[in-house]
Amino acid sequence: MAVSYALRDLPGVSAAERVRICAIAEKIGYRPDPLLTHLMQHLRTHRQIKSSANLAVLTGLDAPFVRRLIDGANARAEKLGYQLDRVDVKPHLHNARSLTRTLEARGVAGVLLAPVADPADYSGLLDWTRFAAVAMTYSVVEPRVHRVVTHHFDNAIKALGLLRQQGFRRIGLAMTSDMEFRSNHSYSAAYYHMAGMAGEDPLPLLLFANQDPRQIRQWFARHRPEAVLVANAHQATSLIAPHLSERARTRTAFVSLDCDPAHRVSGIDQLFETIGSQAVDALVAQLHRNERGLPEKPTVTMVEGHWVDTCGLHPFGPAR
Repeated sequence: MAVSYALRDLPGVSAAERVRICAIAEKIGYRPDPLLTHLMQHLRTHRQIKSSANLAVLTGLDAPFVRRLIDGANARAEKLGYQLDRVDVKPHLHNARSLTRTLEARGVAGVLLAPVADPADYSGLLDWTRFAAVAMTYSVVEPRVHRVVTHHFDNAIKALGLLRQQGFRRIGLAMTSDMEFRSNHSYSAAYYHMAGMAGEDPLPLLLFANQDPRQIRQWFARHRPEAVLVANAHQATSLIAPHLSERARTRTAFVSLDCDPAHRVSGIDQLFETIGSQAVDALVAQLHRNERGLPEKPTVTMVEGHWVDTCGLHPFGPAR
């Protein structure tokens, strides 16, 4: 047992003994058998977890896509034998000690970081040395932790490719200003990349900070897009379409990079439940390796979305 603890860098053996055992292992050329390692991890994973709340998701935004992320994370955590505790960060934003004590009192060893409304710096939120962490968003800018996010660039390439296959050439990209940041600038990167590959000049982006009817109408009148790619379906149905003439609404194809059954616009399902599930897998893997604190080399895992056709490409009426 002492040898096992020492080689896995776990507590339960003194520092001097750990150094001695590791030196012997290195001298004799010991390397772990990957099949046995996998078997032991499997056995440990399927033991009944005794803590009442081993993982926590830190949230600051209540939105449908956030709830989908948490639903996926919760289902996966339960399947692995963990319970996932949901913690609102707002009461703790200016008191790192408070949140650290709260999580440790609940037996939490790993935390998931959910999306927030505005770019956030969580550096002072916790004593990060005590926890493993995975972010499910780019909106938590600091600290730099491992991330599991949607593959924004690939999703946009898929959607733009489909529009081009359908014969559209004057394609615009419209989104609120915060979405350019939330997508890690991947939506605009894909948009300009596709235009460059086709040897065409892209239309200027329609970026609006708030609901500005005049800006929207002027952009449509000046650039006359055949199709518009929007960051999410809500922006098409609630922020853009109400301010267009009937002719502009019905002649323009709309595709969403985040489709939502409540807003009937065809587009990409970002598979938020899958992102949440993958984030839990990444978090639990850190716990199995006894990794705590901020990683030296953070990684990003991207989940590809898939196309969902809810009502064709003209959700506001037939093309004219």
